[in-house]
Amino acid sequence: MKILLLDAESFEFTALEPESSSHDEYERGKGESFKDILVGFVAIEKGDSESVFEDVLSDLKDYVSNLGGRAIVLYPYAHLSEDLMPPSQAIKIYNGLYDYLRNGGLNVSKAPFGWNKSYSIRIKGHPLAESLRTYRAKKGRTPGYTPKEKFYRFFVIDEEGNEYEIFKDRIDEYEVLKKNPALKTFVVNELIGKREHKEEPAHVKYMRKLELVDYCPESDVGHLKWYPKGVVIRDLILDYAEQLAMGWGAIKMQNPLIYRTDVEAISLLQGEFHERDYKIEGENMVLRFASDPGAFPFVQKVTLSYRQMPFKVYEEAQCFRKEQSGEVVGLMRVRSFLMTDHHAFCQNEEIAKKEYFELSKLFAKLMNDIISGEHWVLGFEIVDEYYEKYKEFFKQILREIKKPAFFKLMNRMTHYYAFKNEFQAIFPDGNNLQISTVQWDVKNGERFGITYINEEGKRVSVPIIIHASSFGSIERALASMLESAAWNEKEGRVPLLPFWLSPDQVRVIPVSSAHLDYAKSIADEIEKKGFRVSVDDRDLTLGKKVAEAKSEWVPVLVIVGSKEVEERKVSVVNRIGAKIGKEPSQEMTPEELAELLEKLQAGMPKRRLTLSRYISQRPQFV
Repeated sequence: MKILLLDAESFEFTALEPESSSHDEYERGKGESFKDILVGFVAIEKGDSESVFEDVLSDLKDYVSNLGGRAIVLYPYAHLSEDLMPPSQAIKIYNGLYDYLRNGGLNVSKAPFGWNKSYSIRIKGHPLAESLRTYRAKKGRTPGYTPKEKFYRFFVIDEEGNEYEIFKDRIDEYEVLKKNPALKTFVVNELIGKREHKEEPAHVKYMRKLELVDYCPESDVGHLKWYPKGVVIRDLILDYAEQLAMGWGAIKMQNPLIYRTDVEAISLLQGEFHERDYKIEGENMVLRFASDPGAFPFVQKVTLSYRQMPFKVYEEAQCFRKEQSGEVVGLMRVRSFLMTDHHAFCQNEEIAKKEYFELSKLFAKLMNDIISGEHWVLGFEIVDEYYEKYKEFFKQILREIKKPAFFKLMNRMTHYYAFKNEFQAIFPDGNNLQISTVQWDVKNGERFGITYINEEGKRVSVPIIIHASSFGSIERALASMLESAAWNEKEGRVPLLPFWLSPDQVRVIPVSSAHLDYAKSIADEIEKKGFRVSVDDRDLTLGKKVAEAKSEWVPVLVIVGSKEVEERKVSVVNRIGAKIGKEPSQEMTPEELAELLEKLQAGMPKRRLTLSRYISQRPQFV
């Protein structure tokens, strides 16, 4: 990084036009002027990183002190170097430097990045008035601040629309948080930090015990193998996500897994996402890190008119992020994950609000379908000007989904979105994990040349794109469901997956081999109706069979013995919501059992399990 320091009597600039697709939000024709100011002309070079910020801060403090104290204005200036970092990455470093210097105690302003500007300067005539400084990135050094510092105000808004400003040193005092323990956990994690967990999360034990998912030492760390029971859960989640997207009105598409980094659009997205690249050695290519690298070029080439707006697309995107190996754990943080992603390309603000509202409602229902309502929360990140503008809109969402939410405000836009919400699952150990999100994007329509023909016949940029992930990761969704079951176990209730996702929904257990034929006939009828049913045909005691079915989290047990055969009935143990050790048994006809199963299914997707129906024929995977 090079910075040319000029001690000036006066300095002024005017922003004319954006000259790069990576540019700060700023008003055309707006200008600023300064008196008695230290101007820092900044060139961001290849290889620069946040590791230089500490050196820049220390150096500027000394320089300002020698001048008797000065305010500073940063001005992006490409002409100091021939080895510049691409704009999509340089804008992050430039704005990060500004934040770091400001947080470090300097009185600092900045000119916008990525704009063609006119300027004038009158330099003082003393020996220290002009100085060119060079700073080199250092391995292993990181800036002494965290990304959370971009947020400066915090609120909770309850479902009635009441607002409560939150201060981290008073978290225990707020009644709204006392009434919502899960939300309090989330607020503590966001403002104070997550506590260190020495034990592995509960879902890691469950995912192996239930033979769903496992580590794969033959592959790279963070890449998992799925057993048959896990595969059926994954496929059912995808069925659910697709039904949700199609009901919302999206079309389904599919894009490649590999992208060229010398394509400007991909380079821009790399900069926006701040993710760890999964590079292909020897090639200017990366594995897909999100759905946008495919979605934006796809829609960019589609001819759209106002008659097809809003244009909605849906994709199941396999993504790759090179997370640090020490951070990879279970299903929470992996290097390969499957995302279900939605985009709505909207022609105006009112349409965008309608789509944002609808998706927020759908995702609230999703959270209730897969996780107990007590164990998920909602959070928002918002640029402050949008908070004031859309405050009533946010309250409308909360009244609709009947949930309070935690709001974090930032004073400027640091990503492509002006605001977003996050649906977060809360774990028994106090951790939290994002499942779904809806985001309001005001940048990428113009940036990527995504256009449509308006009613006047003119081609115009799409002003707002709604990004949404019903499942930001199928892996995280499964982790959250297993952790939700851990909540039940902790509270003395039977740990189970949702009925529609249970690999074995029904286990038919004959008391002895003499009752096996009747057990098979009952299983036949259950299977014809699309439910996943297994039959324990082994020569074991009834107690042993029942205990194993419970340990495998089978939600409905059907016991058949001599009495049931004679009366053509079944004894049904419905374990859903029951206390451990107090699972009720009820005698039913096969027709009543079918009605119960349909009620428990509640219209959710159905799929077959590829394992044998008979327990004796199933291998042991773990």
